[in-house]
Amino acid sequence: MKKLLFILLLFISCTKEEPEIYYAYRVSGSSGSYSVTIENAYGDTQQWNPVGNDWSYEWTQAGTRWLYVSAQNNNESGSVTVEIVRGGQVVKTNTSYGGFTIATVSGTY
Repeated sequence: MKKLLFILLLFISCTKEEPEIYYAYRVSGSSGSYSVTIENAYGDTQQWNPVGNDWSYEWTQAGTRWLYVSAQNNNESGSVTVEIVRGGQVVKTNTSYGGFTIATVSGTY
């Protein structure tokens, strides 16, 4: 009986759905014009050009997976900053300074 109860509890804990968590990629800087490449919510590569300051891509998902965002400054001077946000908190950020520079962040979150 104890063995059956243990197996039942194990099955219930394994089939429990994980909660959905808010994720976002953000791009900003002093340049104001960027080319952006991301791994989107479906695991595909997606690009935008040009985008301005405070550009973002948002979604919700359960669990963790590999994420990627890269942005290039489209101007001869200025900076570009990229961020990965998980649950409302910035978990990874990077800034590049100068004309046509690229900032990239990635990781499993």
